[in-house]
Amino acid sequence: MNAVRAYFEWMPIRQVEMDDNLRIWRSFSIGSLFDLIMLDTRQYDRSITDLYWNTDYVHELSNDAGRSMMGSRQENWFYNQLSQSANRGAAWRLIGSQTVFSRVNESAAYGNTNPLDYDAWDGYQANRNRTLSHLYNNGIGNNIVMSGDSHASWVSDLVWLDHEGYNSTSGNNSIGVEFAGSAVSSPCPYGQNITLQAANNASNWLVHANDELQWNDIYYRGYFELHINYDEVTANYFGMPTIINRNPDEISLANFTVKSGANKLQRPVAGGIVESGALKIGQVKQTNATNNTETGVWFVSQANVEDI
Repeated sequence: MNAVRAYFEWMPIRQVEMDDNLRIWRSFSIGSLFDLIMLDTRQYDRSITDLYWNTDYVHELSNDAGRSMMGSRQENWFYNQLSQSANRGAAWRLIGSQTVFSRVNESAAYGNTNPLDYDAWDGYQANRNRTLSHLYNNGIGNNIVMSGDSHASWVSDLVWLDHEGYNSTSGNNSIGVEFAGSAVSSPCPYGQNITLQAANNASNWLVHANDELQWNDIYYRGYFELHINYDEVTANYFGMPTIINRNPDEISLANFTVKSGANKLQRPVAGGIVESGALKIGQVKQTNATNNTETGVWFVSQANVEDI
């Protein structure tokens, strides 16, 4: 509890509930434009996760109906928030999740015995299915999931696989979109000091191993910006050409649009061209066009090195 106390005293966040010191999940209503629903998918009452030494055990439990990523109290609150947001007429629902929501099956690419990330929602498949069931069965659209944790960038249509007849080419029968961001300085999940070519090859394998995954980049450290209006949501991904020293440089990696009511990424995804990674349908065109964000000067960066 001392760690929890230190968290609330030193972080710019107010305690949500005085009788529940562990609660950080909350929601914010931004007029009629959107509701921001912030989950705790890390600490609050969640079922046992993958601690690396118990991966085989969690793999066996991953689809157990009794498992929850967030505990029953938060889970019921989450579904109520989604329904209340739709009923009040908010244009969008933005869902903050610490871990990647969509399936990331790596078996086709790497032949892993345990092909999923069981520390993410893949380890709590029944909980994910309950969430998707609530969205589909109640006709709640315009959902944007924002997630992190994986040290890589992932952009996916939000889909209940094997239930709703999803078409990965058109995006039809999706119920929203997930934007997952990379790390700022932590290493690539597939090995520190990986080369750009090796990273892009891995991304290509991943994109083609997962129907809903439309773009992936594991090479660049960086961030994404989300721009929201009543007609559309756009996500702009940026990567730093190097993190071995402090610098103001960034590369535009990819740009995505979600039109209101479409519940999928606009096609062609990312306009059909990205700087790095792999796009399911489209091209990777490396330009190394780099912006110095302090001066606004553009230049072509050379010998980019991501990791220390």
